[in-house]
Amino acid sequence: MVCPASSVSDNCEGCMEDRLFQSEEFGPSSPTTATVIFVCPYSAPIQKVRFAIRRLLRAGYHVVAYQTTMAVFMEGDPTILPELIADVREDIRSRISKLKAEGVAEFGFFGSSLGSFILYNCVGREIPELRWGVFNTGGNIARGVWSMPELRQRHEERGWSLPRLEEAWAKLQWPDFGRLDGCRFVFASSRRDTVAPLSNVSHYLGPMLQAGAKVSVYEVPATSHRTAVIVGLWKGPRLVQMVRANSSRSSATVSTPPLV
Repeated sequence: MVCPASSVSDNCEGCMEDRLFQSEEFGPSSPTTATVIFVCPYSAPIQKVRFAIRRLLRAGYHVVAYQTTMAVFMEGDPTILPELIADVREDIRSRISKLKAEGVAEFGFFGSSLGSFILYNCVGREIPELRWGVFNTGGNIARGVWSMPELRQRHEERGWSLPRLEEAWAKLQWPDFGRLDGCRFVFASSRRDTVAPLSNVSHYLGPMLQAGAKVSVYEVPATSHRTAVIVGLWKGPRLVQMVRANSSRSSATVSTPPLV
């Protein structure tokens, strides 16, 4: 996944040479400003999605962004994904603790593709401060990897099959959220996305709804997974605004007009 680049400044932390992720902070934080935890799509560095971060900054948010190593899938080693998720999750906890000490009281998230899956494993009992957020595409992580020829080949070369990969990542695919009462989430997706299709999203809403979350699904106009992610990134401020304001809906809405 590669996205258009733009330019924004700020503090860069972490080194991709010896860590599984890199983080960067954008904009000032304050007790009156909501912080958005932003996790990039697979293979997209922060530099490539700064256009989306800049749009969130202009909408008045403070952003903490994460990019992840391509080795998570390119190595053909399924043990890297849970390690990556655990490391990013611990860093988010640390960031939130520091920001809370400075008076910041509201935290949400915006994750795209792999970033969406990472944040799917952060909500609820793991990081209860994340009360609202946007999953910009989402679905079965193993099948998504298997649908990409190069990534499939990397795993097959190391003896992995799709059923074994699904089994290896089952706990990540179906995390124990605990209670999600009062949480509000939106999944942005496209029926023409063959990697994470809209038709499959409903399977992953059930556990969240059962845990008490209010979840909506919005279809975005796109022709592929890549374009679905890009459209979602571009519409980031609107999606965030909708999920923050969406406090009265208590069930998933799968068929809604495209966001234009």
